[in-house]
Amino acid sequence: MKQIINFGCLPEEYSLLKGSKIVVIPVAYDGTSTWLKGADKAPIAIIEASANMELYDIETDSEVYQQGIFTSQAIEGLSSPEDLVQAVTETVKKYLRKDKFAVVIGGEHSVSIGSIKAHVENHKDMTVLQLDAHCDLRDEYNGSKYNHACVMARVKEL
Repeated sequence: MKQIINFGCLPEEYSLLKGSKIVVIPVAYDGTSTWLKGADKAPIAIIEASANMELYDIETDSEVYQQGIFTSQAIEGLSSPEDLVQAVTETVKKYLRKDKFAVVIGGEHSVSIGSIKAHVENHKDMTVLQLDAHCDLRDEYNGSKYNHACVMARVKEL
C-alpha cells in the first residue's frame, strides 16, 4: 500500500509523531475475506477521503486534529491471520507505551483482533461495541481461529 498522504492531509505541525497524541495505523489486509476481495484497499481510501473531513468536532467543541494525528507506516504484506494479529498487537502496544491514542483502520474484520488485544492489556475494564450484520463468534473458520468470522469469539476470550 503506497501511502500518499497522512490522515486528514494535515500540515506537518499537526502530523509528526513527536507532537501527536493520536496515531492512525493503516492495516492493509484481505487474507480471510470469503466473498469479495478488496478490503485491503480500505486504509488508503479512508486516508485519502479524510482530506475532506470536517475539522471541527461538535461533540468536543474543538478541532481535535490540533492535538496531532500521526499516520504510521502501514501494516501490509502479511499472508496469515496469525501473523497479522501479532503485527497489529505489537504495533498498537508500541504506541500505547508512548501514551498515544491508537486508531487502527482497515477493511477486514480480522484487523481488529490485535488492536483489541493490545488495548485490553492496557485497559482491564474495557468494553467493545460491535456493529456488524454478523456476530463473528465462530471458534474457527477455514482453518483459523483468527479468521474474520471469529473476531468476537477472540474478543470474548479477552
